[in-house]
Amino acid sequence: MLRSAFSAALLAACFSTGLPAAVQWTRVVTPNFELYTSAGEKPGRDAALHFEQIRAFFAQASPVKPPGDFPLRIIAFSNAEQYRAYTANPLSSAYFVSGPGRDYIVMRDASPESYSTAVHEYVHFVIRHSGLRVPLWLSEGWADVYSSMRRVRDGMAVGDLIPGRMKALDAAKGSWFDFPTLTSVGPGSPIYNEGDRTGLFYGESWALAHMFFLSPEYRDNFGKFLMALHNGSSAPAAAQSAFGKNAAEVFADARAYFDRRKLVGTIFHTNLGTAESNPQVTALDDFDARLVLADVQVAAGRPDLARIEYERLEKVQPERKDLQQSMGYLFWTVRDNAGAKSHLAKAFALGAADPQLCYTLALLQMAAGEPLATILASLERAVAGAPGFTDALIQLGLMRSLARQFEGAKEALLSLQTITSDKAPAVYYTLANAYLQTGELETARTHLATAEKYSKKPDELNALKSLQTLLEARAKSTFAPRPGESIVRVEGQAVAIDCGPQGQKLQFTTAGGQPLVLDLPATAAVEIIHQGPGEVTMKCGTFPPFRAVVEYAQIPAIRQGSVGVVRSMQF
Repeated sequence: MLRSAFSAALLAACFSTGLPAAVQWTRVVTPNFELYTSAGEKPGRDAALHFEQIRAFFAQASPVKPPGDFPLRIIAFSNAEQYRAYTANPLSSAYFVSGPGRDYIVMRDASPESYSTAVHEYVHFVIRHSGLRVPLWLSEGWADVYSSMRRVRDGMAVGDLIPGRMKALDAAKGSWFDFPTLTSVGPGSPIYNEGDRTGLFYGESWALAHMFFLSPEYRDNFGKFLMALHNGSSAPAAAQSAFGKNAAEVFADARAYFDRRKLVGTIFHTNLGTAESNPQVTALDDFDARLVLADVQVAAGRPDLARIEYERLEKVQPERKDLQQSMGYLFWTVRDNAGAKSHLAKAFALGAADPQLCYTLALLQMAAGEPLATILASLERAVAGAPGFTDALIQLGLMRSLARQFEGAKEALLSLQTITSDKAPAVYYTLANAYLQTGELETARTHLATAEKYSKKPDELNALKSLQTLLEARAKSTFAPRPGESIVRVEGQAVAIDCGPQGQKLQFTTAGGQPLVLDLPATAAVEIIHQGPGEVTMKCGTFPPFRAVVEYAQIPAIRQGSVGVVRSMQF
Protein backbone atom coordinates (compact mmCIF):
# COMPACT_ATOMS: atom_id res chain seq x y z
CA MET A 1 0.00 0.00 0.00
CA LEU A 2 1.18 3.50 -0.77
CA ARG A 3 -0.71 5.10 2.10
CA SER A 4 -3.04 4.38 5.02
CA ALA A 5 -6.78 4.95 4.71
CA PHE A 6 -6.55 7.97 7.01
CA SER A 7 -3.70 9.59 5.09
CA ALA A 8 -5.47 8.88 1.80
CA ALA A 9 -8.58 10.66 2.99
CA LEU A 10 -6.54 13.58 4.30
CA LEU A 11 -4.61 13.93 1.05
CA ALA A 12 -7.77 13.71 -1.02
CA ALA A 13 -9.29 16.52 1.02
CA CYS A 14 -6.19 18.71 0.71
CA PHE A 15 -5.33 18.07 -2.92
CA SER A 16 -7.45 20.40 -4.99
CA THR A 17 -7.69 20.06 -8.74
CA GLY A 18 -9.10 23.54 -9.09
CA LEU A 19 -5.96 24.91 -10.73
CA PRO A 20 -6.33 23.18 -14.11
CA ALA A 21 -10.06 23.85 -14.26
CA ALA A 22 -9.69 27.53 -13.39
CA VAL A 23 -6.66 28.19 -15.58
CA GLN A 24 -6.21 27.58 -19.29
CA TRP A 25 -3.16 25.45 -19.98
CA THR A 26 -1.37 25.48 -23.32
CA ARG A 27 0.91 22.88 -24.87
CA VAL A 28 3.78 24.06 -27.09
CA VAL A 29 5.76 21.43 -29.00
CA THR A 30 9.02 22.11 -30.82
CA PRO A 31 11.41 19.53 -32.34
CA ASN A 32 13.16 18.93 -29.01
CA PHE A 33 10.86 20.19 -26.27
CA GLU A 34 7.38 19.78 -24.91
CA LEU A 35 6.34 22.84 -22.89
CA TYR A 36 3.16 23.22 -20.85
CA THR A 37 2.23 26.62 -19.52
CA SER A 38 -0.58 28.48 -17.80
CA ALA A 39 1.03 31.82 -18.76
CA GLY A 40 -0.57 32.02 -22.21
CA GLU A 41 0.38 31.13 -25.78
CA LYS A 42 2.91 33.89 -26.54
CA PRO A 43 5.05 33.50 -23.38
CA GLY A 44 4.95 29.73 -23.86
CA ARG A 45 5.95 29.97 -27.51
CA ASP A 46 8.79 32.40 -26.70
CA ALA A 47 10.10 30.20 -23.88
CA ALA A 48 10.01 27.05 -26.05
CA LEU A 49 11.92 28.75 -28.87
CA HIS A 50 14.45 30.10 -26.38
CA PHE A 51 15.11 26.56 -25.16
CA GLU A 52 15.57 25.45 -28.77
CA GLN A 53 18.28 28.08 -29.19
CA ILE A 54 19.94 27.02 -25.96
CA ARG A 55 19.91 23.41 -27.09
CA ALA A 56 21.41 24.40 -30.46
CA PHE A 57 24.20 26.19 -28.62
CA PHE A 58 25.00 23.14 -26.49
CA ALA A 59 24.90 20.85 -29.52
CA GLN A 60 27.43 23.04 -31.37
CA ALA A 61 29.67 24.64 -28.76
CA SER A 62 29.55 22.80 -25.45
CA PRO A 63 31.99 20.02 -24.52
CA VAL A 64 28.96 18.23 -23.07
CA LYS A 65 26.25 17.61 -25.65
CA PRO A 66 22.47 17.45 -25.04
CA PRO A 67 20.99 13.94 -25.09
CA GLY A 68 19.18 12.83 -28.18
CA ASP A 69 17.13 9.98 -26.76
CA PHE A 70 15.60 11.20 -23.51
CA PRO A 71 12.57 13.53 -23.46
CA LEU A 72 12.48 16.80 -21.52
CA ARG A 73 9.19 18.35 -20.47
CA ILE A 74 9.05 21.98 -19.35
CA ILE A 75 6.32 23.23 -17.03
CA ALA A 76 5.99 27.03 -16.86
CA PHE A 77 3.44 28.42 -14.42
CA SER A 78 2.15 31.98 -14.66
CA ASN A 79 2.96 33.07 -11.09
CA ALA A 80 4.54 32.08 -7.80
CA GLU A 81 1.22 31.09 -6.22
CA GLN A 82 0.59 28.37 -8.79
CA TYR A 83 4.23 27.25 -8.65
CA ARG A 84 4.20 26.88 -4.85
CA ALA A 85 2.01 23.76 -4.98
CA TYR A 86 4.56 21.94 -7.14
CA THR A 87 7.89 22.73 -5.51
CA ALA A 88 9.61 21.89 -2.26
CA ASN A 89 11.39 25.26 -2.34
CA PRO A 90 9.05 28.16 -3.11
CA LEU A 91 12.01 30.58 -2.94
CA SER A 92 13.49 29.07 -6.10
CA SER A 93 12.35 30.23 -9.52
CA ALA A 94 12.95 26.90 -11.31
CA TYR A 95 14.16 23.38 -10.66
CA PHE A 96 15.22 20.28 -12.58
CA VAL A 97 14.01 16.84 -11.62
CA SER A 98 14.54 13.49 -13.27
CA GLY A 99 11.35 11.46 -13.50
CA PRO A 100 11.00 7.76 -14.31
CA GLY A 101 9.88 8.30 -17.91
CA ARG A 102 11.10 11.78 -18.68
CA ASP A 103 12.88 14.72 -17.11
CA TYR A 104 11.32 18.00 -16.07
CA ILE A 105 12.28 21.63 -15.74
CA VAL A 106 9.60 23.35 -13.66
CA MET A 107 9.54 27.17 -13.84
CA ARG A 108 7.77 29.68 -11.61
CA ASP A 109 6.79 31.67 -14.70
CA ALA A 110 7.58 31.92 -18.41
CA SER A 111 9.01 35.43 -18.34
CA PRO A 112 12.44 36.21 -19.87
CA GLU A 113 13.64 37.08 -16.36
CA SER A 114 13.36 33.40 -15.45
CA TYR A 115 15.35 32.17 -18.45
CA SER A 116 18.76 32.32 -16.76
CA THR A 117 17.61 30.05 -13.93
CA ALA A 118 15.99 27.71 -16.44
CA VAL A 119 19.27 27.52 -18.38
CA HIS A 120 21.04 26.61 -15.13
CA GLU A 121 18.59 23.73 -14.70
CA TYR A 122 18.99 22.71 -18.36
CA VAL A 123 22.73 22.29 -17.76
CA HIS A 124 21.92 19.82 -14.97
CA PHE A 125 19.78 17.88 -17.47
CA VAL A 126 22.61 17.81 -20.02
CA ILE A 127 25.23 16.74 -17.46
CA ARG A 128 22.97 14.03 -16.05
CA HIS A 129 22.60 12.35 -19.43
CA SER A 130 26.17 12.90 -20.59
CA GLY A 131 27.49 9.93 -18.64
CA LEU A 132 30.00 12.19 -16.89
CA ARG A 133 30.46 11.83 -13.15
CA VAL A 134 30.70 15.45 -12.07
CA PRO A 135 30.99 16.53 -8.40
CA LEU A 136 28.36 18.81 -6.90
CA TRP A 137 30.46 21.98 -6.84
CA LEU A 138 31.33 21.73 -10.54
CA SER A 139 27.78 20.81 -11.55
CA GLU A 140 26.40 23.88 -9.79
CA GLY A 141 29.27 26.19 -10.72
CA TRP A 142 29.31 25.22 -14.38
CA ALA A 143 25.53 25.58 -14.59
CA ASP A 144 25.88 29.09 -13.15
CA VAL A 145 28.53 30.02 -15.71
CA TYR A 146 26.23 28.95 -18.54
CA SER A 147 23.17 30.59 -16.96
CA SER A 148 24.49 34.04 -17.88
CA MET A 149 24.58 33.28 -21.60
CA ARG A 150 23.07 35.85 -23.90
CA ARG A 151 22.57 36.08 -27.62
CA VAL A 152 25.01 38.33 -29.52
CA ARG A 153 25.43 38.95 -33.22
CA ASP A 154 28.05 36.25 -33.81
CA GLY A 155 26.71 33.59 -31.49
CA MET A 156 26.37 33.30 -27.73
CA ALA A 157 28.25 35.17 -25.00
CA VAL A 158 29.01 33.09 -21.90
CA GLY A 159 30.57 34.21 -18.63
CA ASP A 160 28.90 37.48 -17.61
CA LEU A 161 29.20 38.39 -13.93
CA ILE A 162 26.37 37.21 -11.71
CA PRO A 163 25.58 39.91 -9.13
CA GLY A 164 24.18 37.50 -6.54
CA ARG A 165 27.29 35.32 -6.62
CA MET A 166 29.58 38.37 -6.47
CA LYS A 167 27.69 39.67 -3.43
CA ALA A 168 28.04 36.34 -1.58
CA LEU A 169 31.78 36.23 -2.24
CA ASP A 170 32.25 39.87 -1.17
CA ALA A 171 30.32 39.26 2.04
CA ALA A 172 32.56 36.32 2.92
CA LYS A 173 35.72 38.41 2.52
CA GLY A 174 38.58 36.29 3.91
CA SER A 175 36.48 33.30 4.97
CA TRP A 176 36.24 31.41 1.71
CA PHE A 177 36.20 27.61 1.93
CA ASP A 178 39.58 26.22 0.98
CA PHE A 179 39.81 24.18 -2.21
CA PRO A 180 39.66 20.68 -0.62
CA THR A 181 36.69 21.67 1.57
CA LEU A 182 34.69 23.25 -1.26
CA THR A 183 35.26 20.41 -3.68
CA SER A 184 34.32 17.68 -1.19
CA VAL A 185 30.83 19.09 -0.45
CA GLY A 186 28.00 16.63 -1.19
CA PRO A 187 24.20 16.95 -1.25
CA GLY A 188 23.93 16.05 2.46
CA SER A 189 26.62 18.45 3.63
CA PRO A 190 25.61 21.31 5.97
CA ILE A 191 27.56 23.65 3.71
CA TYR A 192 25.11 22.87 0.91
CA ASN A 193 22.02 23.23 3.07
CA GLU A 194 22.57 26.00 5.62
CA GLY A 195 21.88 29.67 4.85
CA ASP A 196 24.92 31.87 4.30
CA ARG A 197 27.24 28.91 3.85
CA THR A 198 25.08 27.70 0.98
CA GLY A 199 25.39 31.09 -0.70
CA LEU A 200 29.16 31.03 -0.32
CA PHE A 201 29.30 27.48 -1.68
CA TYR A 202 27.43 28.57 -4.83
CA GLY A 203 29.52 31.71 -5.17
CA GLU A 204 32.86 29.91 -4.90
CA SER A 205 31.70 27.09 -7.15
CA TRP A 206 30.73 29.64 -9.81
CA ALA A 207 34.03 31.55 -9.55
CA LEU A 208 36.11 28.36 -9.67
CA ALA A 209 34.19 26.85 -12.59
CA HIS A 210 34.40 30.19 -14.40
CA MET A 211 38.20 30.25 -14.01
CA PHE A 212 38.70 26.63 -15.03
CA PHE A 213 36.35 26.80 -18.03
CA LEU A 214 37.03 30.27 -19.45
CA SER A 215 40.29 31.80 -18.21
CA PRO A 216 43.28 31.64 -20.61
CA GLU A 217 45.49 30.08 -17.91
CA TYR A 218 43.20 27.10 -17.36
CA ARG A 219 40.72 26.56 -20.20
CA ASP A 220 43.00 24.58 -22.54
CA ASN A 221 43.34 21.80 -19.94
CA PHE A 222 39.77 21.92 -18.61
CA GLY A 223 38.89 18.77 -20.56
CA LYS A 224 41.72 16.85 -18.86
CA PHE A 225 40.53 18.09 -15.48
CA LEU A 226 36.97 17.04 -16.26
CA MET A 227 37.99 13.52 -17.29
CA ALA A 228 40.18 13.11 -14.21
CA LEU A 229 37.17 13.93 -12.03
CA HIS A 230 35.02 11.56 -14.08
CA ASN A 231 37.54 8.77 -13.51
CA GLY A 232 37.38 9.21 -9.75
CA SER A 233 40.19 11.64 -8.90
CA SER A 234 39.66 14.18 -6.15
CA ALA A 235 39.60 17.80 -7.29
CA PRO A 236 43.08 18.54 -5.84
CA ALA A 237 44.53 15.46 -7.57
CA ALA A 238 42.74 16.29 -10.83
CA ALA A 239 44.03 19.87 -10.70
CA GLN A 240 47.59 18.66 -10.14
CA SER A 241 47.45 16.25 -13.08
CA ALA A 242 45.61 18.57 -15.49
CA PHE A 243 47.01 21.99 -14.59
CA GLY A 244 50.22 21.14 -12.75
CA LYS A 245 49.08 23.09 -9.68
CA ASN A 246 48.36 22.01 -6.13
CA ALA A 247 45.27 22.93 -4.11
CA ALA A 248 46.86 26.01 -2.50
CA GLU A 249 47.99 27.36 -5.86
CA VAL A 250 44.56 26.86 -7.41
CA PHE A 251 42.90 28.57 -4.44
CA ALA A 252 45.25 31.54 -4.69
CA ASP A 253 44.56 31.83 -8.42
CA ALA A 254 40.80 31.75 -7.81
CA ARG A 255 41.03 34.58 -5.24
CA ALA A 256 43.15 36.68 -7.58
CA TYR A 257 40.83 35.90 -10.51
CA PHE A 258 37.81 37.10 -8.55
CA ASP A 259 39.55 40.17 -7.11
CA ARG A 260 40.26 41.45 -10.63
CA ARG A 261 36.52 42.06 -11.05
CA LYS A 262 36.96 41.48 -14.77
CA LEU A 263 36.36 37.78 -15.23
CA VAL A 264 36.98 36.50 -18.71
CA GLY A 265 33.85 35.96 -20.76
CA THR A 266 33.82 34.20 -24.13
CA ILE A 267 31.77 34.47 -27.30
CA PHE A 268 31.07 31.06 -28.77
CA HIS A 269 30.59 31.49 -32.50
CA THR A 270 27.59 29.37 -33.35
CA ASN A 271 24.96 29.29 -36.04
CA LEU A 272 21.84 29.31 -33.89
CA GLY A 273 19.50 30.68 -36.51
CA THR A 274 16.36 32.45 -35.38
CA ALA A 275 14.52 29.38 -34.10
CA GLU A 276 11.44 30.66 -35.87
CA SER A 277 10.07 27.26 -36.76
CA ASN A 278 6.37 26.98 -36.18
CA PRO A 279 5.76 25.29 -32.85
CA GLN A 280 2.64 23.18 -32.50
CA VAL A 281 0.39 25.01 -30.07
CA THR A 282 -2.76 23.45 -28.60
CA ALA A 283 -5.04 24.32 -25.73
CA LEU A 284 -5.34 21.58 -23.09
CA ASP A 285 -8.68 20.44 -21.79
CA ASP A 286 -9.21 19.88 -18.08
CA PHE A 287 -8.36 16.15 -18.21
CA ASP A 288 -5.03 16.68 -19.97
CA ALA A 289 -4.02 19.55 -17.70
CA ARG A 290 -4.77 17.52 -14.57
CA LEU A 291 -2.80 14.57 -15.96
CA VAL A 292 0.26 16.71 -16.71
CA LEU A 293 0.25 18.27 -13.24
CA ALA A 294 -0.14 14.87 -11.58
CA ASP A 295 2.89 13.71 -13.58
CA VAL A 296 4.86 16.64 -12.12
CA GLN A 297 3.95 15.49 -8.62
CA VAL A 298 5.39 12.04 -9.37
CA ALA A 299 8.63 13.56 -10.63
CA ALA A 300 8.78 15.88 -7.60
CA GLY A 301 8.54 12.94 -5.19
CA ARG A 302 4.87 13.17 -4.21
CA PRO A 303 3.41 9.88 -5.45
CA ASP A 304 0.51 9.90 -2.99
CA LEU A 305 -0.86 13.14 -4.43
CA ALA A 306 -0.39 11.87 -7.97
CA ARG A 307 -2.09 8.56 -7.28
CA ILE A 308 -5.22 10.28 -5.95
CA GLU A 309 -5.51 12.28 -9.15
CA TYR A 310 -4.74 9.31 -11.43
CA GLU A 311 -7.48 7.28 -9.77
CA ARG A 312 -9.94 10.11 -10.33
CA LEU A 313 -8.95 10.40 -13.97
CA GLU A 314 -9.11 6.63 -14.52
CA LYS A 315 -12.77 6.68 -13.56
CA VAL A 316 -13.37 9.14 -16.39
CA GLN A 317 -11.22 7.66 -19.19
CA PRO A 318 -9.73 4.29 -18.20
CA GLU A 319 -8.57 3.48 -21.74
CA ARG A 320 -6.34 6.52 -22.13
CA LYS A 321 -2.90 5.13 -22.97
CA ASP A 322 -1.12 8.23 -21.63
CA LEU A 323 -2.90 7.81 -18.29
CA GLN A 324 -1.89 4.14 -18.12
CA GLN A 325 1.67 5.18 -18.94
CA SER A 326 1.65 7.72 -16.11
CA MET A 327 0.26 5.17 -13.67
CA GLY A 328 2.96 2.72 -14.72
CA TYR A 329 5.65 5.28 -13.94
CA LEU A 330 4.02 6.00 -10.59
CA PHE A 331 4.32 2.34 -9.57
CA TRP A 332 7.87 2.21 -10.96
CA THR A 333 8.75 5.17 -8.71
CA VAL A 334 7.54 3.39 -5.57
CA ARG A 335 9.32 0.16 -6.65
CA ASP A 336 6.13 -1.80 -7.33
CA ASN A 337 7.42 -3.55 -10.46
CA ALA A 338 4.37 -5.73 -10.92
CA GLY A 339 2.04 -2.71 -10.86
CA ALA A 340 4.36 -0.76 -13.15
CA LYS A 341 4.52 -3.59 -15.67
CA SER A 342 0.76 -4.07 -15.61
CA HIS A 343 -0.03 -0.43 -16.42
CA LEU A 344 2.77 0.01 -18.95
CA ALA A 345 1.74 -3.21 -20.70
CA LYS A 346 -1.82 -1.90 -20.89
CA ALA A 347 -0.55 1.35 -22.41
CA PHE A 348 1.53 -0.69 -24.87
CA ALA A 349 -1.48 -2.80 -25.83
CA LEU A 350 -3.49 0.40 -26.38
CA GLY A 351 -0.87 1.47 -28.92
CA ALA A 352 1.50 3.63 -26.88
CA ALA A 353 4.71 4.09 -28.86
CA ASP A 354 6.69 6.37 -26.53
CA PRO A 355 10.26 4.97 -26.78
CA GLN A 356 11.04 5.41 -23.09
CA LEU A 357 7.82 3.64 -22.11
CA CYS A 358 8.61 0.71 -24.40
CA TYR A 359 12.16 0.47 -23.09
CA THR A 360 11.07 0.61 -19.44
CA LEU A 361 8.45 -2.05 -20.12
CA ALA A 362 11.12 -4.27 -21.69
CA LEU A 363 13.30 -3.94 -18.58
CA LEU A 364 10.37 -4.93 -16.38
CA GLN A 365 9.58 -7.88 -18.65
CA MET A 366 13.20 -9.04 -18.46
CA ALA A 367 13.14 -8.83 -14.66
CA ALA A 368 9.93 -10.87 -14.61
CA GLY A 369 11.37 -13.56 -16.91
CA GLU A 370 8.82 -13.07 -19.68
CA PRO A 371 9.35 -14.74 -23.08
CA LEU A 372 12.00 -13.31 -25.38
CA ALA A 373 9.40 -12.64 -28.06
CA THR A 374 7.47 -10.37 -25.68
CA ILE A 375 10.60 -8.47 -24.66
CA LEU A 376 11.74 -8.10 -28.27
CA ALA A 377 8.38 -6.62 -29.29
CA SER A 378 8.77 -3.88 -26.66
CA LEU A 379 12.36 -3.11 -27.63
CA GLU A 380 11.61 -3.07 -31.35
CA ARG A 381 8.84 -0.54 -30.82
CA ALA A 382 11.20 1.59 -28.70
CA VAL A 383 13.81 1.64 -31.47
CA ALA A 384 11.20 2.25 -34.16
CA GLY A 385 10.18 5.42 -32.31
CA ALA A 386 13.75 6.53 -31.59
CA PRO A 387 16.28 4.91 -33.95
CA GLY A 388 19.19 6.46 -32.04
CA PHE A 389 18.03 5.31 -28.59
CA THR A 390 21.35 3.93 -27.33
CA ASP A 391 20.21 1.85 -24.35
CA ALA A 392 17.30 0.36 -26.27
CA LEU A 393 19.56 -0.57 -29.20
CA ILE A 394 22.01 -2.28 -26.85
CA GLN A 395 19.29 -4.30 -25.16
CA LEU A 396 17.73 -5.15 -28.53
CA GLY A 397 21.08 -6.47 -29.74
CA LEU A 398 21.59 -8.55 -26.60
CA MET A 399 18.06 -9.97 -26.66
CA ARG A 400 18.26 -10.83 -30.37
CA SER A 401 21.49 -12.66 -29.68
CA LEU A 402 19.82 -14.66 -26.90
CA ALA A 403 17.01 -15.44 -29.37
CA ARG A 404 19.69 -16.71 -31.83
CA GLN A 405 18.81 -13.88 -34.23
CA PHE A 406 22.43 -13.08 -34.95
CA GLU A 407 22.02 -10.97 -38.07
CA GLY A 408 19.47 -8.85 -36.22
CA ALA A 409 21.82 -8.55 -33.24
CA LYS A 410 24.57 -7.24 -35.53
CA GLU A 411 22.19 -4.78 -37.17
CA ALA A 412 21.16 -3.28 -33.81
CA LEU A 413 24.63 -3.06 -32.28
CA LEU A 414 26.39 -1.79 -35.40
CA SER A 415 23.93 1.12 -35.59
CA LEU A 416 25.15 2.51 -32.23
CA GLN A 417 26.65 5.97 -32.56
CA THR A 418 28.48 5.86 -29.24
CA ILE A 419 29.44 3.03 -26.90
CA THR A 420 30.43 4.00 -23.37
CA SER A 421 33.19 2.07 -21.61
CA ASP A 422 30.77 0.46 -19.13
CA LYS A 423 28.63 -0.95 -21.99
CA ALA A 424 31.54 -1.88 -24.24
CA PRO A 425 32.25 -5.38 -22.80
CA ALA A 426 28.69 -6.62 -23.41
CA VAL A 427 28.37 -4.93 -26.81
CA TYR A 428 31.64 -6.21 -28.28
CA TYR A 429 31.26 -9.68 -26.75
CA THR A 430 27.83 -9.96 -28.36
CA LEU A 431 29.15 -8.76 -31.71
CA ALA A 432 32.03 -11.24 -31.52
CA ASN A 433 29.62 -14.06 -30.78
CA ALA A 434 27.22 -12.99 -33.56
CA TYR A 435 30.01 -12.97 -36.16
CA LEU A 436 31.29 -16.32 -34.90
CA GLN A 437 27.81 -17.80 -35.23
CA THR A 438 27.49 -16.51 -38.80
CA GLY A 439 30.87 -17.92 -39.80
CA GLU A 440 32.84 -14.64 -40.01
CA LEU A 441 35.76 -15.64 -37.82
CA GLU A 442 38.17 -12.79 -38.55
CA THR A 443 35.57 -10.15 -37.75
CA ALA A 444 34.70 -12.09 -34.59
CA ARG A 445 38.37 -11.98 -33.56
CA THR A 446 38.44 -8.21 -34.07
CA HIS A 447 35.45 -7.68 -31.78
CA LEU A 448 36.88 -10.09 -29.21
CA ALA A 449 40.07 -8.06 -29.08
CA THR A 450 38.06 -4.86 -28.56
CA ALA A 451 36.00 -6.49 -25.79
CA GLU A 452 39.21 -7.52 -24.03
CA LYS A 453 40.37 -3.87 -23.88
CA TYR A 454 37.31 -2.89 -21.87
CA SER A 455 36.63 -6.01 -19.81
CA LYS A 456 37.74 -5.91 -16.17
CA LYS A 457 35.34 -8.09 -14.18
CA PRO A 458 36.08 -11.82 -13.68
CA ASP A 459 32.78 -12.92 -15.25
CA GLU A 460 33.47 -10.79 -18.34
CA LEU A 461 36.98 -12.17 -18.72
CA ASN A 462 35.78 -15.77 -18.24
CA ALA A 463 33.07 -15.31 -20.89
CA LEU A 464 35.63 -13.93 -23.34
CA LYS A 465 37.98 -16.82 -22.65
CA SER A 466 35.21 -19.34 -23.35
CA LEU A 467 34.23 -17.60 -26.57
CA GLN A 468 37.87 -17.44 -27.68
CA THR A 469 38.23 -21.19 -27.06
CA LEU A 470 35.10 -21.93 -29.09
CA LEU A 471 36.24 -19.69 -31.94
CA GLU A 472 39.70 -21.25 -32.22
CA ALA A 473 38.33 -24.78 -31.94
CA ARG A 474 35.91 -24.12 -34.78
CA ALA A 475 38.63 -22.52 -36.87
CA LYS A 476 40.78 -25.66 -36.54
CA SER A 477 37.88 -28.05 -37.11
CA THR A 478 37.63 -30.23 -40.18
CA PHE A 479 34.40 -28.41 -40.88
CA ALA A 480 35.44 -24.83 -40.13
CA PRO A 481 32.67 -22.23 -40.47
CA ARG A 482 32.35 -20.19 -43.63
CA PRO A 483 30.62 -16.80 -43.99
CA GLY A 484 26.99 -17.17 -44.98
CA GLU A 485 26.69 -20.85 -44.15
CA SER A 486 23.11 -22.02 -43.82
CA ILE A 487 22.09 -22.88 -40.27
CA VAL A 488 19.17 -25.19 -39.53
CA ARG A 489 17.56 -25.39 -36.08
CA VAL A 490 15.69 -28.56 -35.10
CA GLU A 491 14.09 -29.88 -31.92
CA GLY A 492 13.97 -33.55 -31.00
CA GLN A 493 15.98 -36.21 -29.19
CA ALA A 494 19.66 -37.16 -29.21
CA VAL A 495 19.86 -40.95 -29.18
CA ALA A 496 23.44 -42.07 -29.97
CA ILE A 497 26.95 -41.11 -31.08
CA ASP A 498 28.69 -43.25 -33.68
CA CYS A 499 32.47 -43.08 -33.28
CA GLY A 500 34.88 -44.27 -35.95
CA PRO A 501 38.09 -43.49 -37.83
CA GLN A 502 36.31 -40.81 -39.87
CA GLY A 503 35.06 -38.97 -36.79
CA GLN A 504 31.90 -38.81 -34.71
CA LYS A 505 28.30 -38.71 -35.93
CA LEU A 506 25.28 -37.75 -33.84
CA GLN A 507 22.14 -39.82 -34.26
CA PHE A 508 19.17 -37.49 -33.77
CA THR A 509 15.41 -37.88 -34.13
CA THR A 510 13.37 -34.73 -34.81
CA ALA A 511 10.14 -33.94 -32.97
CA GLY A 512 8.32 -35.12 -36.07
CA GLY A 513 10.03 -38.52 -35.94
CA GLN A 514 12.52 -37.95 -38.78
CA PRO A 515 15.98 -39.51 -38.18
CA LEU A 516 19.01 -37.28 -38.84
CA VAL A 517 22.71 -38.08 -38.96
CA LEU A 518 24.97 -35.11 -38.16
CA ASP A 519 28.73 -34.79 -38.06
CA LEU A 520 29.82 -34.01 -34.51
CA PRO A 521 33.12 -32.11 -34.26
CA ALA A 522 35.36 -32.13 -31.21
CA THR A 523 33.49 -31.03 -28.08
CA ALA A 524 35.40 -27.74 -27.91
CA ALA A 525 34.03 -26.72 -31.33
CA VAL A 526 30.38 -27.21 -30.30
CA GLU A 527 28.49 -24.59 -28.31
CA ILE A 528 26.86 -26.49 -25.46
CA ILE A 529 23.96 -24.73 -23.74
CA HIS A 530 22.82 -26.81 -20.77
CA GLN A 531 19.74 -25.28 -19.15
CA GLY A 532 17.88 -28.29 -17.87
CA PRO A 533 18.18 -30.12 -14.54
CA GLY A 534 20.76 -32.80 -13.82
CA GLU A 535 23.76 -33.97 -15.82
CA VAL A 536 23.69 -35.18 -19.42
CA THR A 537 26.52 -37.45 -20.56
CA MET A 538 27.19 -38.00 -24.25
CA LYS A 539 29.54 -40.82 -25.16
CA CYS A 540 30.12 -43.21 -28.01
CA GLY A 541 27.28 -45.67 -28.49
CA THR A 542 23.67 -45.44 -27.50
CA PHE A 543 22.47 -43.68 -24.36
CA PRO A 544 19.11 -42.79 -22.81
CA PRO A 545 17.52 -40.35 -25.28
CA PHE A 546 17.26 -36.76 -24.10
CA ARG A 547 15.45 -33.77 -25.50
CA ALA A 548 17.62 -31.20 -27.24
CA VAL A 549 17.63 -28.35 -29.72
CA VAL A 550 20.38 -28.69 -32.31
CA GLU A 551 21.69 -26.11 -34.73
CA TYR A 552 23.65 -27.52 -37.65
CA ALA A 553 25.36 -26.08 -40.70
CA GLN A 554 24.45 -27.43 -44.10
CA ILE A 555 27.89 -27.80 -45.66
CA PRO A 556 28.01 -28.97 -49.30
CA ALA A 557 31.15 -31.17 -48.95
CA ILE A 558 29.62 -33.21 -46.15
CA ARG A 559 30.57 -36.82 -45.49
CA GLN A 560 28.31 -39.52 -46.83
CA GLY A 561 25.14 -40.03 -44.82
CA SER A 562 25.41 -36.78 -42.86
CA VAL A 563 23.13 -33.80 -43.51
CA GLY A 564 25.26 -31.22 -41.69
CA VAL A 565 27.71 -30.33 -38.93
CA VAL A 566 26.57 -29.65 -35.38
CA ARG A 567 27.30 -26.09 -34.30
CA SER A 568 25.34 -25.97 -31.05
CA MET A 569 23.28 -28.16 -28.75
CA GLN A 570 20.84 -26.89 -26.15
CA PHE A 571 19.36 -29.26 -23.59
